[in-house]
Amino acid sequence: MPTPCRFARPAMIPAARATVTVLLALAGCHGGTTGSKVTLRYRPPAGATYRFALDQESSVRFAGGSMAGVPGQDIAMHIYYTQAVTGPSGAGIGVTVTFDSTTMVPGGMAPALDRLRGVSSKLVYDDRMRVVGAEFTGPEGEASPLTARMASSLKGMSFPLPDQPVGVGDSWTSETAMPLGDVVGASAPLKARTTLTVKQIQVAGSDTSIVLAIHTSFPGDPVTITLRGGTATLRLSGALDGEQLYSFARSVPVRSTRSGVMQIDVQPAQGGSEGMRMAMQQRVTLRLLDAR
Repeated sequence: MPTPCRFARPAMIPAARATVTVLLALAGCHGGTTGSKVTLRYRPPAGATYRFALDQESSVRFAGGSMAGVPGQDIAMHIYYTQAVTGPSGAGIGVTVTFDSTTMVPGGMAPALDRLRGVSSKLVYDDRMRVVGAEFTGPEGEASPLTARMASSLKGMSFPLPDQPVGVGDSWTSETAMPLGDVVGASAPLKARTTLTVKQIQVAGSDTSIVLAIHTSFPGDPVTITLRGGTATLRLSGALDGEQLYSFARSVPVRSTRSGVMQIDVQPAQGGSEGMRMAMQQRVTLRLLDAR
């Protein structure tokens, strides 16, 4: 029989260069997880530096409409970036994201991506890891749409933390604006809805980690976009599923993987012309390479 859990009071768990407020109910729990509750908060120490690798593989196929019969395309993008915690900043914690290198196959955008090397963007997160401030600049210090889109892709790999303590089986949901909306000139934000569910709580020495199941869906609500000088209606549907390992000691995800299929349906506002239907199979992975 599992030993009944004895609930512990909130405690500050020290770890190398990180402090995270954790509400633990681990004492006497069978396997160290049953009945556990944790309060997730983003509180990395000033000066902490994390290096990540982000890989995004997409396979686009045209399913119908005016593009039917056009050969599909496989696209792979690899981003290496450094996240440096600069400390308290206004309403939250300042973080500088620096693009170390970016590659894409096919390589048609190579010159533009090469110019991103060494470019930094400044973000401010609150203690629930919500972005409350952002400043994106290009290689010469000017505003850069490309840099903003790349930074949006990075933000899409992190999710706001829950307000209440969570245990195994508990879930919370957040919405994230997709950079695709800016690219196509959407009349309203294109949002992805992500539900995170606690699968396991792991305790190892001074660190506690949480394994999360991730389900991201695209609601399919119609939005108006600009297309060849006219307007059209776009619907984005489908889902991505995966898993993330989040470390309390580092206050960052250690690894994250999502994969699935998105369907994109575009119908011109004016009659007489065909729309476009396409399916995009996608796999996105994030890995923490180094923490200092």
